[in-house]
Amino acid sequence: MARVLLVDDEPNLRWTMTEILTRHGHEACSAADFESAVAVLGQEEIDVAVIDVILPGKGGIDLLKSLRNRADYIPAVMITGKPDLALMGEMLQAGACDFMTKPVLKEALLAAVSRAMEVKRLVGEKRKLEEEVRRHAEQLETLVQERTRELAEAHAFLNLVLDSCTEYGIVAINTEGRITLFNRGAESIFGSSQKQAVGSPVFGFFVECVPDQSSLNNPGQLSWSNGHYSFEAKLRRADDAAFVGAITATMIRGSDGGILGYLGIVRDLTATRERERAMEDLGERLANAERIAELGRVAAQVAHEIKNPLAGLQLYASHLRSKLAVGESASCLELADKTVKTIDYLSETVERVLDFARPVALDRKPVELNRIVTEALQILEPQIIASRVEVELHLRPRGPVGMLNEAAIRSAVINLLLNAVQAMPEGGRLTVTTDEREGSLLLEITDGGRGIGAARMERLFEPFFTTKSRGLGLGLPYAKKVIDEHRGAIEIQSAEGHGTRVEIRLPAEERKAEEYNYVASSTQGARS
Repeated sequence: MARVLLVDDEPNLRWTMTEILTRHGHEACSAADFESAVAVLGQEEIDVAVIDVILPGKGGIDLLKSLRNRADYIPAVMITGKPDLALMGEMLQAGACDFMTKPVLKEALLAAVSRAMEVKRLVGEKRKLEEEVRRHAEQLETLVQERTRELAEAHAFLNLVLDSCTEYGIVAINTEGRITLFNRGAESIFGSSQKQAVGSPVFGFFVECVPDQSSLNNPGQLSWSNGHYSFEAKLRRADDAAFVGAITATMIRGSDGGILGYLGIVRDLTATRERERAMEDLGERLANAERIAELGRVAAQVAHEIKNPLAGLQLYASHLRSKLAVGESASCLELADKTVKTIDYLSETVERVLDFARPVALDRKPVELNRIVTEALQILEPQIIASRVEVELHLRPRGPVGMLNEAAIRSAVINLLLNAVQAMPEGGRLTVTTDEREGSLLLEITDGGRGIGAARMERLFEPFFTTKSRGLGLGLPYAKKVIDEHRGAIEIQSAEGHGTRVEIRLPAEERKAEEYNYVASSTQGARS
């Protein structure tokens, strides 16, 4: 049942319509003009309004427009004396839902009220549905915002993780081979910014690779193992410097299983290869050291066994020489002298073998390299003059100082200088340079001698290997042993017929070197 507001300036019509509605179960209230109708609307809850178009003062259309501005919807049925199309259009625009003409019949009134209630119900359901749609839209918008925020946070976290991985380059490409992702590790490895890389062809970073480029342009043709494809490739940095990289590629698939692109993880193998080479060198050095140590132990044992008999022979030969000094022929005396000299040579040889076998005593102290060089040259001056060798010195003015065992280093330098002098039996130039670079003492010895062939170069530091008619082949191995014990390095460059260059690097003194007054001439020579 409906609560109906009847608005008409004719009392009889209002009373009649009120009676009709009341008898049919509706509740009715009435008003004679615009103001009284507005007053009723402010006090009562009205379901339907039946309004006469013509009212004293403000008309029914004005009241209809007033109803349209209310929050709660009240359908209005307009009553007119005679139909006027222009007036009916205005009433429709103002919000009328139905019309009746005078005189108002009972059936028409009841039918109009019933239709108005149906309209009210439909409008109510429409508003309810609109409210539900609005609420669901707000909830959906909230969910979308939350999901967007979660995705943004996940994306930011993923980018943070990818950028934090600086040791590995992470590169994603689409099916056309163009870069779509380039993390900070890739920037570091390739020397190219993300802005420069994204969108460019990935093969711009390849110099050489195991699979050919046509296969990589169609990665589906490659042999994938458990969804991965691993290979090594020669890659190119932004400055065109080449390096070897290890690459593991993975397919990026969509929800439908289709391939969207490929993700590659790149690792620069430069440092790994350097470590492998260093380990190989270290292994070779350890193996060589073990061989030398074993050889040294055997040589020391043999030398020790020979040394005592030699000492006895030396004593007997000297005594025999003294007995033959008076009254014997010159040939006997000469034979005795040769015997003594031969035994002296054998004793010296045994002592050199023992020196090589003994461990180097590393009683280190600050030593000036220039002084060791000049003293070694003074010791070898007779050989230098006899071989007609010209010495050219380039000594650092402020002599480089290192924590060295002076006696051992001097002995090693003498061996190297003597080798250089003996390589020039017909004369030549011997150049000696000292310097200090990158925290190391540098000693260079260059001769203009016969040089060393490739076959001999491989055996230079092998004990007892020599090409001299007289010599044990312990000079270079001993020098290398001393330098290695000082954690230094020796490098020899030579070519047959083009002389030899020896470079020695020794650790410099850790504390600040003292100022030395010794200043050597840059081109000081000793001539025969």
